[in-house]
Amino acid sequence: MKKILLSSAFLTMALCATAQYGGPRLFLDVPSIYFNAPDVEHIGDRLGGGAEIAMNVGTHWGVARLGGGATFTLDPKADDVGKSFLTTPYAILEAGAGLYRSNGNKCAKTNQNAFTALAKGGLYYNFAKAEEGVEVQRLDYTVGAEFGYFFIRDVFKNFEVFMSGNYFTRSKVVGANLGFKMFLNLRADR
Repeated sequence: MKKILLSSAFLTMALCATAQYGGPRLFLDVPSIYFNAPDVEHIGDRLGGGAEIAMNVGTHWGVARLGGGATFTLDPKADDVGKSFLTTPYAILEAGAGLYRSNGNKCAKTNQNAFTALAKGGLYYNFAKAEEGVEVQRLDYTVGAEFGYFFIRDVFKNFEVFMSGNYFTRSKVVGANLGFKMFLNLRADR
């Protein structure tokens, strides 16, 4: 059932993208840097940051995203904090519906505010090496939301401040990120 819903979401996003006048919007997030809380229910147990690169294909009302990155976290309560350091490389495939990097005029003009407010879902693949005695969910399904804001100074290159949350359905944890993205509008006239 989850595979059918996920496939339907990606098909819907693809149809929306092709229906957009002038073709889909293409944004390359290089990089996205953020503070990371991989489990907000136990937020004091593991905190850190992350970096990600992603290709976004979308319209004003949705997006499909493929990317990868890594989180770098530690346990601030550990006796030896240095030994609690954990690097988690990952890959993502997401689709979102809602307001995607749009202003009220739905056009890219300089000196205007623009926003992101998306409900999203997708796949998350964890490449981290499993610790002895700890089970790792390599492939997980996610549902969540993303909110962002930026001021359009340059139609080609901008910075977005964002916050996002994901519920990982197989791991049964909620993760949260707060950070910024530098992104390139690959369809902009330069």
